[in-house]
Amino acid sequence: MMRRKYLLLIASLSCWSPAARAGADCPVVTRVGVSDLGYTSYREQGRIAGIAIDVAHEMARRTGCKFAFQWYPRQRLFIELEAGRIDMTMGSMRTPERDAYARYLPYAYLQYDLLLTQQDGRQYTSLADYVARGEGRLNVTRGVAYDAGIETQLATLASHGRLEVVNDFETVFGKLALGRAAGTLATPPIYGKYLKDSKLRMTIVPLPESAPRFTGIYLSKQTISPQLHQRYAAALKAMTSEQSVRAIYARYFDDATVKRTFRNGQAPLMTALSAVD
Repeated sequence: MMRRKYLLLIASLSCWSPAARAGADCPVVTRVGVSDLGYTSYREQGRIAGIAIDVAHEMARRTGCKFAFQWYPRQRLFIELEAGRIDMTMGSMRTPERDAYARYLPYAYLQYDLLLTQQDGRQYTSLADYVARGEGRLNVTRGVAYDAGIETQLATLASHGRLEVVNDFETVFGKLALGRAAGTLATPPIYGKYLKDSKLRMTIVPLPESAPRFTGIYLSKQTISPQLHQRYAAALKAMTSEQSVRAIYARYFDDATVKRTFRNGQAPLMTALSAVD
């Protein structure tokens, strides 16, 4: 009898633990959509892994909510989010189009570089320089958002027949390896993984057309309540304050890459997360 009372007491206390209280108002599961973004999110031996997955796992630990990951091509990912068939996307740049149907939470920064196989032996200082003086064709991934200056140059390349849009970065880097493309645009988490996993040797050109931008989470306005949105924002704010997200990036990159990624500091991220209503 005493043992039964003891077990009931333990069960009662566990229901009032911080994790249990945090998870009490969670949905049954938050459906998280991810796509091919190099070290940000990738598939390996039947599992989905990467920086974004680690960020989501830490959010789950802090909130007590359960996340389930679903894999999509990049363009399809946001169609699914807009339709309410998934609740969250990771590794996302903010755009006005996406703001119409989802709420944004940043957790880090991204910036695009130009990667070239240097088949023509020339040196370039910007994407505009490559568009003006180069002759090769770039391959880019469908559904990826870029800075306005980059979009302008890509439109010029397309008008000259020097741009091909494909479904994912795996295809892009496969074509680069076969010599069927001269270059691409990618962020360090993307090209870092593909260059490590292949014998490709490419020249990396930092782009003046690309400024550091937030990368983060979009939460569906259809399926995620404002209250849950605030809970996830609070978790990300605490993770940013404690530099937990930066520590996750440090698992994948050398110190120089981490410093470059977070060179704008914590303050803009904290300000954006504090403004969540």
